[in-house]
Amino acid sequence: MKVRVKTELELRHLRAFVTVVEAGGHTKAARNLGVSQSTVSETLMSLERTLGTELFRKGGRGVALTRSGEALLPHARRILALTSELVAGLAGVTSEVKATLAVAAVESVSTYVLPPRLAALREKWPGVRVEVATAVCAEIRESVAAGHSDVGLVLEMDAGSDASPALTRARLVIFGAPSHPLAGRKAAAVALGRCDFYMSDAAGDYHHALRRYFEAADAPPPRTQVLGTVEGVKRGILSGGAKPSALGLLPAHAVKQELADGTLAEVRVSPPLPGLVLRAVLGPESAESPLVDELVRSLRDVPLG
Repeated sequence: MKVRVKTELELRHLRAFVTVVEAGGHTKAARNLGVSQSTVSETLMSLERTLGTELFRKGGRGVALTRSGEALLPHARRILALTSELVAGLAGVTSEVKATLAVAAVESVSTYVLPPRLAALREKWPGVRVEVATAVCAEIRESVAAGHSDVGLVLEMDAGSDASPALTRARLVIFGAPSHPLAGRKAAAVALGRCDFYMSDAAGDYHHALRRYFEAADAPPPRTQVLGTVEGVKRGILSGGAKPSALGLLPAHAVKQELADGTLAEVRVSPPLPGLVLRAVLGPESAESPLVDELVRSLRDVPLG
């Protein structure tokens, strides 16, 4: 049979085709691509119309390719790989590449860690536009999976089961106003449990780490109040108000300056709080990007306090 290929063939067609094959079905492929299952089905139907041939066998379990589908698969993979190589090659030989790098990161990283790294990136590639979105870890992973972000930077407890290697490690710090009774002292879980804790979000890994600490100490957890942002937590502690004995919990790099100049004071705990790891979450098309690679490399093993 002679196959006539029309000019409407698009990369999105090939990406959907390869993803369905590698995911083993439409449902998981839709989740990996961040689109609805109906969108995947419509994209594949459009691809078959464009090529003038069926690519999947009807019926049966899983994904079964026709002879045309089997013939297309290696070429589709190669075209997608070449596309990534093209972008990587251009960016590697010229500083005039004009592109947008979309980064999703937790607030403490986007505010206190990323700025100097992004400045260095823009200096190397002046034509690159960087967009940073702040979100919690689950939202970051969803954004990358959906293709809205090129790279995600999550800061979470080290569960040891994530496929993404840790770039660097961070520690959580309990702190208060310099006048706090526990400021500069080592405190046990019982004493900490009498204080309110100000947190930046309602259900993030900082909460999980604090809960785990009190569970390990077999002590009741303290009351927590969510103030929305890192800056909100720091200002809440400094303002005192009705809760002058409140403590804050943030990554060390978010309060490094305030601890150094004495604006805030650390409360030391033993054993220490569970540690955090910084991970890069990459999309399927980001692995070969020199922009993403440069950013990730700049974050590897950087001391976070």
